[in-house]
Amino acid sequence: MTDVLFRFDVDASPETVLEAIKTTDGIKGFWTSRADVPAEVGQTVKVEFAVAPAPFDLRLEQSDDSTVVWRTETFPPHWVGTTVRWDVEPRDDGASVRFRHAGFGDDDEAGMVAYTWGQIMVRLKEYAESGRRNPVFT
Repeated sequence: MTDVLFRFDVDASPETVLEAIKTTDGIKGFWTSRADVPAEVGQTVKVEFAVAPAPFDLRLEQSDDSTVVWRTETFPPHWVGTTVRWDVEPRDDGASVRFRHAGFGDDDEAGMVAYTWGQIMVRLKEYAESGRRNPVFT
């Protein structure tokens, strides 16, 4: 299995970063303007993209004061069974984010996904630090 990993620092509080990851408004600020993010574990996060024929469905597996975990249910097919994990920890003047999208069976697929996640991580950092909405996908 191949995983996509990122680690980066954000000049914003861990709470601000987690708010971006854990809420509909937050996801719309940096990832996609079309999202529905539930608060309760066990429910499904839905994110939509103009180029995708259906919404991505990510089951919320964990959501607490430092970690958010999603597991892909049925779409997109090349993500099914993969998990997306965000760990956010305090650092001296902000937060440190560790990201892992785990479980790809193909290195090429993981590479393509890593490129897109890299763009998303840049926008997350910018959004958390400035509050300016600028999602990668509209």
